[in-house]
Amino acid sequence: MSTDEMLLSPAPHCEPQLEGAASVRRSEAANVAAPHPVTGSARRRSTGGTPASIRRVVRASCPQVAPPVIDSSPQARRFTEQVLRLLLEVVDRRRSSSHLRAFADARVLSAISTMLTQDLVPARNLGTATLTSVKVTPAEDGAAEVFASYQRGPRTLAIAGRIEQSKDSWRLVAVRMF
Repeated sequence: MSTDEMLLSPAPHCEPQLEGAASVRRSEAANVAAPHPVTGSARRRSTGGTPASIRRVVRASCPQVAPPVIDSSPQARRFTEQVLRLLLEVVDRRRSSSHLRAFADARVLSAISTMLTQDLVPARNLGTATLTSVKVTPAEDGAAEVFASYQRGPRTLAIAGRIEQSKDSWRLVAVRMF
């Protein structure tokens, strides 16, 4: 694609106006060049510029596999809610981290103890954390990705993690708090 087929225009100004914005606007107008005209047979594609032949090849090379279904999805969701509430209590220092030992992997426990010792808990100064929503998405057989949001004062924060099924129970094997 040659450069004379491109149409460029200045990006929209999204910041609030400053004091003395009139002088700033005049100087910006002097620096902005006129958009390049479109010449030749440039046509717009509804798919963002990807030709149909490339889309066909990509679609054919990607396997169309349905996500695996976890047979105990209600149990996974119940476990996730329980362990995330417990995690928030530990992070708020309302419980000891030893309470998580039965439900979480050693790496998760280590990460949580590091968060506590180095005071890296997100927005901890805003009050106690309250779990507001939980989503469990199957990742593969016997594993699921966990997404949750929680409230601290006026702020809404997030938790992401992974649970895996062992013999007859679930374990939290990864967690990240935002």
